[in-house]
Amino acid sequence: MLEDLDALSQRIHKVVQLTQGLQAERLALQARIQQLEQECQALKSQQIHEYEEFTRMSERMSRHEQELQSVRDETADERRALETQLRDHQEHAQSMQQRLTQVETERNRLRAAAAGAQQQIELILERLPGAEA
Repeated sequence: MLEDLDALSQRIHKVVQLTQGLQAERLALQARIQQLEQECQALKSQQIHEYEEFTRMSERMSRHEQELQSVRDETADERRALETQLRDHQEHAQSMQQRLTQVETERNRLRAAAAGAQQQIELILERLPGAEA
């Protein structure tokens, strides 16, 4: 019977050791779970921060693209206006060139007519009595 009590005592002792080992393992696992939960929370916080940063950058990029499109539109409008002004000035210059050509032609015709009239006047003056011969 003493032997049975010793065997029982040894078995109880083994059960106590296993229980203590399980409790220690349980505490280690709880600590690991707590650590993993903290890491998970830190990652969630980082994810939120990065998402907010992404959102800000997306909004900023959108604003820049709108500003860029606005500048492009403005530039296109100004280019069209300048091209219209250029065409107007070219047409005006061409018109002025044509007018100058007409004026020069008219001037040459008038000079020729004046030279012809001068010659006729000189001929008439030569035929007048008392003209120097």
